[in-house]
Amino acid sequence: MTRDRDVRIAVGRTVPLWTLRAAGVVVSAASFFLIPVPYAILVVVLAAIGAVVPATFTTWAAIAVLALAQLGQPLDARASLFLVIVHLLHVIGGLQLALPWTGRLQVRALVSPARRWLTLQVPAQVLLVLALLARGLPLHGLLPAGAVAVATAVGIVAMVVLVRVLAARR
Repeated sequence: MTRDRDVRIAVGRTVPLWTLRAAGVVVSAASFFLIPVPYAILVVVLAAIGAVVPATFTTWAAIAVLALAQLGQPLDARASLFLVIVHLLHVIGGLQLALPWTGRLQVRALVSPARRWLTLQVPAQVLLVLALLARGLPLHGLLPAGAVAVATAVGIVAMVVLVRVLAARR
């Protein structure tokens, strides 16, 4: 009987898990393009704390600071980047909570979260572009505020149903 001491398991491409935590800080650094510097520094610091200690939920505090600081800014094409950053921070924050610091992560394990991210990001970006285009149109008298609120609610429900249907098909 012989024993082979060199057993190898092929797992495909992997990345160190710490890179996921670094990604959250790097994504948060993009806030310097969107909001005033003091708030952007706070967003990066909160994201860094969330990367080191995910259970503090400071990644979501960073999202809140980013959103509140964005309220004072003019609505322009940067809103698209804002939407990407907020959504990416949310997804990365959830992965940081679920995964340990050490070890390696198979890159293909990120396909499902990326697919869900795109499923929501694409329609959200389309709605944002439509909102930016409609901003310049004289629609004040054409649509009552209630109709806009109902249309928005229907769009959100449709996105949730789409995600649920796609998740059920797995």
